[in-house]
Amino acid sequence: MKKFLPLLVVSVSITVLAHANILRVGYFGTHINNVDYAAFGPAYTAAAAGDTVLVFPGITAIGQTLNKKLIIIGPGDWLDSSSNPAGNAGMQASTGVATVSYFNFYAGSEGSVVMGLEGGSYDVRVNDITIRRNRNISVYLALGGNTYTNLQVLENYQVTIAAGNTTNSSITNLNVSNNFIYSFGTGPGNIYGGSISNNVWAFDNTQAPASDGGSTTMSYNGGNIELGGGAYLVQNNIFESLNSITANANGNYFSFGNTANSVFNYNLALQTATPQNWGAGVGNVITPIANASKIFVAFPALGTSSGDGRYQLAAGSPALTVGAGNTAIGMFAGSSPYKLSLIPPIPSIYKLGSPQGNNPAGSTITIDVSTRGNN
Repeated sequence: MKKFLPLLVVSVSITVLAHANILRVGYFGTHINNVDYAAFGPAYTAAAAGDTVLVFPGITAIGQTLNKKLIIIGPGDWLDSSSNPAGNAGMQASTGVATVSYFNFYAGSEGSVVMGLEGGSYDVRVNDITIRRNRNISVYLALGGNTYTNLQVLENYQVTIAAGNTTNSSITNLNVSNNFIYSFGTGPGNIYGGSISNNVWAFDNTQAPASDGGSTTMSYNGGNIELGGGAYLVQNNIFESLNSITANANGNYFSFGNTANSVFNYNLALQTATPQNWGAGVGNVITPIANASKIFVAFPALGTSSGDGRYQLAAGSPALTVGAGNTAIGMFAGSSPYKLSLIPPIPSIYKLGSPQGNNPAGSTITIDVSTRGNN
């Protein structure tokens, strides 16, 4: 019997860096010496600065302190359409995920990029780090009390942003865009600044909460969105706090703390009993409680939607025209929209098979391969 293993990515097509090597962790095809490794640790040791490490599903959870610049790419997440809540069908040939325990970005890891992985804490203590298209992660800013710049947190699902130190840490040019955000808190006593744009915060307390953020409701850890006095541009975000279908009883879970140095433009929030305190800015909209189920395609009721696809804007959504020039806002809008199942922006195989079946006659086999670019 001839069997075909579903490839995760088209490795030969990837040219991430001109003179860098590509290493693979957990690859389930024929292994190549000095390319393939069973675990992340040996691959990290073998990698040189600037190399790319492709991580395949099913490996032991990664826990690594980085002291060199690496591009680390996983398969994406929420790939299984039979899961509960459902993932998105046909995104990858393999529906498995690669998990993380922790990444510590320390001296030498400047310029690193991590994408397509699930879980873990990310301790950022250097400049120029990109954390993109990951699920269920916690990003800790500026641990160690130093000053850092250019942290990009982009297109992640259920991300927590937290200050690493209670005081005396600093980060500039922080870009938190096109994410589904679970919690955001940069406390007073620190110096933070940057852009918080095209994100979604959503909470539904009309049904039983679900901590994974995916079943018929979305949980949130409560409290304020704490800006800590940072100089942020808070723009094109959607804040939907649904505690009651009655306007005067709908609690405001998404209130803001220490906003004096931030500017709020073109955001949308659901009507609450306590008015939103936007601070300075223009174009912000409070939409009536009657629109609670009209903003997204499948919120608060999940229906048959995928866990992340539910936050696409519904036809006629009030969020379709809130942005400058009557443009759409939220995680699926803007210049770098969220991608379903967090597929990394590299070529991938999403369908692989043979029209002759698993036992073709003779020695010639026809293989059909379907790929996509995922940009």
